[in-house]
Parts: sequence; structure tokens; C-alpha cells
Amino acid sequence: MKFLRIPDIFQILNNCIEFKLPFSHIRFGDGGIKFIHSILFRNVKQLNVIVEKEGLPPSKVAEIFELWGYYARRADCIDTPEVYFDGTFWPRVKTKAKTINIETEEKMRDWRELYAGAEFDNDTFCNPESNCLMILDIPGRKNILDIMKNRRICMITARPEIINMFPNFDIDVVSIVGQWENQYKNSFSYVVDYINNMATKYDFWMIAAGELGRLYSGMIKELGGRTIDIGFVIEYWLDGYIHPRFDKFVNKTVDNRLTLKLTEEGKKYERFI
Repeated sequence: MKFLRIPDIFQILNNCIEFKLPFSHIRFGDGGIKFIHSILFRNVKQLNVIVEKEGLPPSKVAEIFELWGYYARRADCIDTPEVYFDGTFWPRVKTKAKTINIETEEKMRDWRELYAGAEFDNDTFCNPESNCLMILDIPGRKNILDIMKNRRICMITARPEIINMFPNFDIDVVSIVGQWENQYKNSFSYVVDYINNMATKYDFWMIAAGELGRLYSGMIKELGGRTIDIGFVIEYWLDGYIHPRFDKFVNKTVDNRLTLKLTEEGKKYERFI
């Protein structure tokens, strides 16, 4: 098992940009764990909630699940929940005073079994919160903003207004519908067509597209492009919203609304980030 810290991911991405090599960073998170569990253990109730929220047609669930495995096997790194339990990262909580429910924790602890059942078969991993960690302002280290400078980027997101946050960057946006708005029906075909035509036209892509975003990332790499799964960082950049589970470990950076900084408690894990 190989684990990539944020500087490792950036180094590989920079190398792939320079030499025009494909690259994908894919995070499944606890939502992905629940999706895998729903299918492997036929949890229809849990699956129906995910399908509705993420806009996945029931008739396509098996195909999407197969593609998750296909693209996970080919990714440069996928996330592992193991970091929440081995002491190398802060624990997974709902808020700084409330733990996640026991059923979710049990699923996350069983990640090896679930990943094997999904045929992910990838032994290079990253932190599930690597998107958030990429915007940390740590002295002497680069963050994603440094990687974005002087690069041509495409973002896939339900928040196209994000482009206004980066007036000095070369960014295009592919707009999708949000959660509970039937993304597969209303956005998927257009995004796939755009990817097919433009995968290698950008230095890299930044994906914030939920469970279907894993497919976009895989398609882009398959076509020779490069992707970072940026997820809810888009919401932080636009709204300044930090999920309560981070309250104890990160704060907003006073002089740069696009970055975060570690609290004293968060700094205990800096060498693992």
C-alpha cells in the first residue's frame, strides 16, 4: 500500500502536465462507501436515497458501479478511510463535539472488503479530505492555487459563478445541475461530449460533480487528460462554508479567502498531510 501526501500528488501532477501524461485523483469518500455497500449488500433503501440525491437512473446503477471499478483501477490514487483510524489524521466526526454514527463508521472500517467487492484493485491511496488539504496555507509548501497559476484549467461544477473568484486565472467552466436535480438526465451527455472533445486541451481539470464526477475523472484520464477531485472546496471558495467536522482542525486564512490554515490541533497531523 502506497500513500500519497499532498506534495506527492502535486509533484506527480506537475510532472504529468509537463510531459503531457494522463493523471487522475479520485475520491469516493463516505458517500462512495455507502454506494458500494448498497450494491454489494442489496441495501435498497440506502441506494434509493443515493440514486435520488445524485441523479443516477436506476437502470444505469450497475453500469455506473462497473465504471467506478474500471476507473478506480486506473487512477493514480484513490482515497482510503484508513487514515481516520490509524493515527495519521484527525478522526472522522460530524462536528467537533459529535462523532459519526456507528453504522457509517463500521462501513468505513470495512473499506478493504468494500473496495475489493467493487474491484477497485488499486494500491496507491490518498486522504479522503485531500481536496480540502490542497488549499491549506502551510509555510514552505505549495497549495492548489500555486499549481493553478499560469495553467489552463476546466472546472466541472454546479456553481459556474466560481469563475468570478479567479479573474487572474485561465479557467473555463462546464456547468452541471446540482444534487437532487437529476444530473444524469440533465447534464451527463453534455459533459461527456465536452470531455470527448476537450480532454487534452487543458493542463488539468477540477471536478466537483458528486458520484458521477468519478466517471468524468476516469474518462478524462482515459482520453489523456489530468484531473483533481476538488469537491466541496468550490462551496468554500464561494460561500466561505467550512463543514463542522473541520472546525477543530482548520480555520479560514485571514488575508486569503481561497485558502485555509491548520489550527494548533490540526498541526499535530501536518507531517502526514
